Amino acid sequence: MIAPAKRVLANHPWLWDLPIAAGIGFGLVVLFCGKWVGLHSEADELAAGGPAFAKAAPRFLLPLIFMTILYCGFRASAHAEEIAHRLREPFGVLILTLSAVTIEVALVIGVMLTGSTEDDVARNTMFAVLMMIMNGLVGIALLMGGLRKREQAFNAQSTSAFLALITALTFIGLVMPRLTVSRPGGYMTPQMEIFVAGASLGVYLAFLALQSSSHRHFFTFLDGRAEEHHVAPESAPAVTRPALWISVLLLVAALVGVVLLAESLGHLLVSILARNFFPQAIQGVVIAFLILLPEGIAATRAALRSDVQRTINILHGSALSTIGLTIPAVLIVSLVLQRPIELGLNAPEIGLLAATIIVTMLNVSLGKANLMQGIIHLMFFAVWIALILG
Repeated sequence: MIAPAKRVLANHPWLWDLPIAAGIGFGLVVLFCGKWVGLHSEADELAAGGPAFAKAAPRFLLPLIFMTILYCGFRASAHAEEIAHRLREPFGVLILTLSAVTIEVALVIGVMLTGSTEDDVARNTMFAVLMMIMNGLVGIALLMGGLRKREQAFNAQSTSAFLALITALTFIGLVMPRLTVSRPGGYMTPQMEIFVAGASLGVYLAFLALQSSSHRHFFTFLDGRAEEHHVAPESAPAVTRPALWISVLLLVAALVGVVLLAESLGHLLVSILARNFFPQAIQGVVIAFLILLPEGIAATRAALRSDVQRTINILHGSALSTIGLTIPAVLIVSLVLQRPIELGLNAPEIGLLAATIIVTMLNVSLGKANLMQGIIHLMFFAVWIALILG
């Protein structure tokens, strides 16, 4: 029974994308019928701090929306991988990271549009993405790669470039708002928000221009084993690949499915967290999980193939794009909606972020990856989980 199904899917790979159409239709139905099913009304009551007199949304709706977004994210990652294979490095990794950022921005804005009184959902999401990438996924990738092979080499110039920009952008976007005194807490004045948005976007676009032109060699690494890996054996069967425009169209369709369901997921998260008194930071954890699971699988597979360079390009590129693109996007939305947004991290989070960056710089200085480095990053990941639950 399983073997015939595998043959059918192998001969007709477009069948994998049929659920995307169903997901888009489901997203449209939930979007326009949210109040009818009690989805938006309950969230609005809870966000306003009043009693939830409105009809509660059906219990099956959250897992259904969650799994639909997750499936669309997986298909988006698969099509981004296909486009990446056609375009080669570094353009391929750019497609992967930009598709992930599109999903992240859609989900963050979806939660912001729920009317939740919490102003820190964007900050919690970005910090969760950074911790999941730089400690969780990097730790898992290095651990799995180290178990298979004791030590793996990569181009240290790429990681140094990524970390320098990640450090600069996280400071002006997530640390500086907590240190300034123009507004209390982690808020910024409108003038400072415009500056931070412009500076983050400008620096990231300048990095993309250099990465795709004069500094391309920073982000590639080939040795004898890597060259052998990239040369296909003569006996390997030819793989029929879809046309590039088909992959681009299906990637856009998968991202549209995520965008349509983003606000509905935000309403459900607001309602559930408010009713059960869970920490609001869990919103960021859920969104980060949806964003990073497909990329995390791709990065871990690359590490298992001893292609640590691709692992670093995917993960650190995602961390950089999270700061360089998400911060300008959410600041623009906050200015348009006339809603304040708190980006400044708290003191324990600033300390954990600083320790993560310092340890990462020490680990990559020699251009070698090993098992012990993965264990250290996973320890920091456990510390972050303890901060959320504590």
